[in-house]
Amino acid sequence: MAGLVSGGKRIVQEEGGVFVLYLSVFFLLLAFFILLTSLSTFENRKFDAVVQAVQDAFGVTMAQGPAAQAALARADERLGAVGRRLVAVVPDAVIDQGGKGGTLVATLPASSLFAPATAEGGGTVVTVLPGREGLWRQMAEAVRPDEETGLEIDLEFLVADGGNPGASLPVFQAGAMARTLTAAGVSPNAMSVGVEKGTADQVRFLFHARPPHAGAPLNPAPEGRP
Repeated sequence: MAGLVSGGKRIVQEEGGVFVLYLSVFFLLLAFFILLTSLSTFENRKFDAVVQAVQDAFGVTMAQGPAAQAALARADERLGAVGRRLVAVVPDAVIDQGGKGGTLVATLPASSLFAPATAEGGGTVVTVLPGREGLWRQMAEAVRPDEETGLEIDLEFLVADGGNPGASLPVFQAGAMARTLTAAGVSPNAMSVGVEKGTADQVRFLFHARPPHAGAPLNPAPEGRP
């Protein structure tokens, strides 16, 4: 027992009273959160997007379910084959498939892909060099949705502006590559092209895996995408 003196009178107070009150509040809160959890439902698309946002912000890789892991493994296989084919066709290509799974970045000279621009009918004509049809078909196969795992891969093609944001040649080159990839079977829904800041005569292919139920690519697009 403990006593408190007030106005000359001793008020008797149980020592364990505060502790009992604390436990009561704790268990009430615990029951409340258990109830919320039992009533809540998870949306895979939103959950995956939140997980990816945390990974991008803090540079960490969070554990993913078996379906997502299988999809990423399949993406790495596909993209690895694309990277090897690119180097075989364009020896100057620099391939980066490290870091996060399900990504590939290929940097190569624009002159290794495009014929010199010509003037025709008062306009500029840019064409992709012939003899690379097998490479474009392999890219189309890589980004085709996988029915088994739910895997999707997005493809971006970016042309450097050479320090001149108003240059028209990179725009023509991006358009020519878009037409070539579309003709090879790449779905327009899986592809985007654009111009970015960078060194002249440089282009990049960027592949981003999209795991099952995800609402956005595993890795965000780099700056420079229109």
